[in-house]
Amino acid sequence: MKCFSRTAMALLFPCLIGLLASPLAALAKYDPAKNYQEIPAIVKQFPEPNVDMGTPALVKDKIDFTSQKEMEAFIRTLSKSTSAMKVKVIGQSQQGRDIPLLVFSESHSAAPSVLLKNNKPTVLIVALQHGDEPASGEAALAYAKSLAEGKEGDVLSRVNVLIIPRANPDGAENFTRDLANGINLNRDHLLLTTPESRAIAGVLTQYQPDVVLDSHEYSAAGRWVEKFGAVQRYDAMLQYATTVNLPAKITTMSDKPFRESIITALETNGLSHSWYFTTDKKEMKNITLSMGGIGADTFRNIAGLRNSTAFLLETRGVGLGKAHFTRRVYTQLVAMQSLVKTAVKNSEDLIIMGREVRADIALQAGQGAITVQGRATTEKRTISMIDAKTADGKTVDADWRSSLSITPVITRSRPYAYVLAPSEKRAAKQLQALGIEVYQLNQPQTIKVQQYNLVERSDANKKDVTGSVGKAGNSMIEVKTSQSDKELDLAVGYYYVPLDQPLANLAIAALEPETQSSFIANGLLSLPAKPKAATKKKASHNAQAATVLPVLPVYRVQERPELSLILMQ
Repeated sequence: MKCFSRTAMALLFPCLIGLLASPLAALAKYDPAKNYQEIPAIVKQFPEPNVDMGTPALVKDKIDFTSQKEMEAFIRTLSKSTSAMKVKVIGQSQQGRDIPLLVFSESHSAAPSVLLKNNKPTVLIVALQHGDEPASGEAALAYAKSLAEGKEGDVLSRVNVLIIPRANPDGAENFTRDLANGINLNRDHLLLTTPESRAIAGVLTQYQPDVVLDSHEYSAAGRWVEKFGAVQRYDAMLQYATTVNLPAKITTMSDKPFRESIITALETNGLSHSWYFTTDKKEMKNITLSMGGIGADTFRNIAGLRNSTAFLLETRGVGLGKAHFTRRVYTQLVAMQSLVKTAVKNSEDLIIMGREVRADIALQAGQGAITVQGRATTEKRTISMIDAKTADGKTVDADWRSSLSITPVITRSRPYAYVLAPSEKRAAKQLQALGIEVYQLNQPQTIKVQQYNLVERSDANKKDVTGSVGKAGNSMIEVKTSQSDKELDLAVGYYYVPLDQPLANLAIAALEPETQSSFIANGLLSLPAKPKAATKKKASHNAQAATVLPVLPVYRVQERPELSLILMQ
């Protein structure tokens, strides 16, 4: 079943014409000649499991991966085999390919309203955000097949399961990491600058999943060989959401029972595992190892701020082509099965926790403190690798940036609400697209607020823990602000974003200015020019007034005001 909106169809053809005229349209296909070749003694350490998962890319003698057409045909066949699976097209990629959502429920419905009312937690699996990480998408199809064939037992009696098997269809078809326009999809879940991220955001807003799995593959050789003379040995790397202002109850649930259960499942099947870590791509002398980042931009962390128990899963695969492919897919499948089974066993606790977390967040409005910016904590860690030339085990002692312990860098009081100037309709619409409730003032009012004074601004580039984010979309404005109290005359049309709502922590991530993913840093909120020097007369009168600081068009409201509001349409 396909669902096309008139808007999507109207936008599709101009988008295609622009892409065909762009150099980005000439994208690379999968080229086996570019694969890293492990020595035979390393290959032997990763025997293929004797399993038949029955997906397109696992057909004997197939040298490439599942195409878009093969995936769509596979999904059509599955949908005909069971009434428990419904298929929705949640959007189109930049090059016009469908992004399907597979909805498994005992109610035989794909309607979000039905699933939200059946008193069962919902698990969302998202694969292939990066197009050159094929094992994730193949495992998503394998798990869908197992569900459709009834091989997962009665899990649907306790949970709903959603699967996006190909979040980046253009990248998957062309075997490239990023989206067609060069944006890294996994860094676009707060800004929503692409149709792919907006499609995923729609699923998160409509279905409100309780558990989320973001499936990837990681580079086993490349810079590891260059820096350490070794290849990675772990079949799977895991990390749950680690970002500031994340409710502690979510972290606790993520660690036990979920991470614990996934590790047990991997070990039972003879698969090795580790916390997720990576290293800088550009600085070869820098041997610091970093866990996944703490910024509010990755899917894992944004899902956490949306109050989901969220995981990153990475399998050993980027750069290896089809080497160990069955093992890589199987590793992903084992983790997916474990995640859903754990949700089944803890279904009541998930429902209760979700209600408590949402209520707790709403009650915190105007109370306590928030962390605007933090940094990972540096530790020492020894990891195991495989010598690239001898295949012997090799240990590496390195500095380790732990995302499990975040040191606050900038903290502020938690506001009761934010106010945006009427000129900031674009930002207000973006907040609404994230699922955040936004209101507008319909009667003039004067209230006490804190304003952001722009102390410094400078051009900068976004960076993740590897030293880069993507091929495009990395420019930002870095700002420093101070805050001061004032009385603000609100006219009709001002936007009001209360924090007594479940997605308050997501709103904080968007509206506090100092992070690289904030709306200010990325031009979604109007940014004034650099601070101007005051006149000599003013400067001599008051040395501290030597600089006139511009004010940002967003304000913090510290106490609940009495306002006449209407929900933004």
